[in-house]
Amino acid sequence: MSGEHRTIELPSTLATPHRTLPAHPQGLTTMEGPDPVLLGELTLPAERASVPRARAFGRAVLGSAGAAHAGDDAEVLISELVTGAVRHAAGTGTLLCLRLLRAGSRLRIEVHDRGAALPHARPVDLMEETGRGWFLVAALAERHGTDLTAAGKTVWCELGGRPHDERHPH
Repeated sequence: MSGEHRTIELPSTLATPHRTLPAHPQGLTTMEGPDPVLLGELTLPAERASVPRARAFGRAVLGSAGAAHAGDDAEVLISELVTGAVRHAAGTGTLLCLRLLRAGSRLRIEVHDRGAALPHARPVDLMEETGRGWFLVAALAERHGTDLTAAGKTVWCELGGRPHDERHPH
């Protein structure tokens, strides 16, 4: 190994869109397309042990919802969004909420927290152990962003997928 560090600039077309939304009665943010269906929701403490719990929850929910085909990418995205929320949590005792939604063939992964700090694109050094999360989200997801709410923020991403076939749910 040469010891060289490679830095990747995130293309400006993948920059994080963010907006401020009014609080939704159920706490769900807007999603393009048909009305979203909540597949599952999990409240977690903002601690490192929550990341594998979130991944396992995502696998179970997607498997039971007939969306296991999105599993690998969704698992990485869940890990990155939850890890980011944990790393930047406001303090001890902070909770986050992971929500998985489906609208037509789209899967939306949301992580809600009470913090105001927004994720942002930055140069990625492939030799560093941290700092690649938002880059991975931008690379894997078809859409991603943040929504500021009255209660904090929602960091989200969406994956496209095969249309759900009711005749073959699993």
